[in-house]
Amino acid sequence: MLSIPEEFYKAEVRNDFYIPEPMKKAWAIQMTMLDLTLGIAKKHGIQLWMDYGSLLGTVRHRGYIPWDDDIDICVMREDYMKLIEILKDELPDYCNVYSFYTDEKCLQPKGFVSNRHVIDIGISEDEAKLTAMYHNCPYVTGLDLYPLDYVPQDSQQWDYVRNLYSAAYSLAMNPDQYIASGEFEDYLTQIEGITGKKIKRDEHLQNSLWKLADSIAMMTKRSESRHILWYPDSAMRKNDMRRKLSWYSNTLTMPFEMMEVPVPEGYDGVLSTCYSANYMTPRRAKAAHGYPFYAEQDRKILLHNYLGKMKDVF
Repeated sequence: MLSIPEEFYKAEVRNDFYIPEPMKKAWAIQMTMLDLTLGIAKKHGIQLWMDYGSLLGTVRHRGYIPWDDDIDICVMREDYMKLIEILKDELPDYCNVYSFYTDEKCLQPKGFVSNRHVIDIGISEDEAKLTAMYHNCPYVTGLDLYPLDYVPQDSQQWDYVRNLYSAAYSLAMNPDQYIASGEFEDYLTQIEGITGKKIKRDEHLQNSLWKLADSIAMMTKRSESRHILWYPDSAMRKNDMRRKLSWYSNTLTMPFEMMEVPVPEGYDGVLSTCYSANYMTPRRAKAAHGYPFYAEQDRKILLHNYLGKMKDVF
């Protein structure tokens, strides 16, 4: 397990942003999961790279962006499909590999590798032991794993694949909305006809819709492409998030807190694409999306403790 010095857990201010002790402990867990994942990937000859805010943090801060609360890594699709199964087999049993290929309840188009299955709300000796092992931190946390797929070089083919993926993505994100409007069956039947794939209309429908969207993202071969992409970016964002395949031809190692992490040699192109050419200039310090991630987990812990006290009263 990654060795983290005790002083790392202390609250501090970075770039005029206050980072509390619980966040520092959550960071420590995330880095522990990253260290385990990188070790397993290396063992099996799978290349990973820091991505999104974690790549920006590596290059600009040599660690976390102060107002970030997660770790993002990416991997080529073929290796992603292998890695999620390998991690499921080789990580300790108390860890979890969450993707719609390993868990039918998963409804996210990316993987999530976590330190535990459930938060420690104070009722399980086993969970208490995990909490003690994880720096006395009760949270479920870990790292996001993004699969990168090939993009057609031909512009007309790219428009076709992007539009088809966006349609499947929209169905997977909002099936109830399409069902309520009466449009669901017509749209899905059209996508099935184009892709040649049929999905069951059962209790796992949304999971199947995500797999259908993924099958579209995987349509393009390497020989047909000069760019790669996490395909949801093409459906969610207006700006062009395609990355040159050549940026990932070689891998560099850079410091990240007390670790050494892999980054694509063409990180400047990746970060300019994701964040603009001025990515080295931090914007006014503010918390990232849903910051802090553990707020909802804290509410569940507090609610359980409150209900426990009410039970004692009655």
